Amino acid sequence: MKYCQLDRIVELDPGKRLVAQRTLRAEEEYLKDHFPKFPVMPGVMMLEALYQAATWMVRTGEDFASPLVLLKEAKSVKFGDFLCPGETLNITVERLKEAGPLVTVKASAEKGGRTSVNARLVLEKCSTHLPDRLATDPLMRQMSREKFDRLFGPLSSFIAPNGG
Repeated sequence: MKYCQLDRIVELDPGKRLVAQRTLRAEEEYLKDHFPKFPVMPGVMMLEALYQAATWMVRTGEDFASPLVLLKEAKSVKFGDFLCPGETLNITVERLKEAGPLVTVKASAEKGGRTSVNARLVLEKCSTHLPDRLATDPLMRQMSREKFDRLFGPLSSFIAPNGG
């Protein structure tokens, strides 16, 4: 992923709920074109922030068991407010239901009490479908866990000692 859309995770209930933050910085590459005299985070990047938060929520809930967590659908996407450099997006994702490999998530992002974007996301947990002899799935699991640790710290730091 070229653009990490989450700066930090504020709250995490693995597999159930995740709250994260993303502060837009003026020097971000894509702001040069979007828009030169009025730089704002593109809507697709806001949607990407929701998806990334939902992906980490799902992965942490199953101890990184699924090699891939893909976006199947983005439903009822609504944009409400711009995000300008220096402003912080507060992102919340909550699992609504799970049916087999599909996980439906309620996702929203706001700044200063105003909604910037909200949507229902349908994610699919799946394998790479590559031959076992290539060991791609175990490698993807390991890479996801290591990336989470590198970006946000060890998963254990988000979980209370009593397991809740």
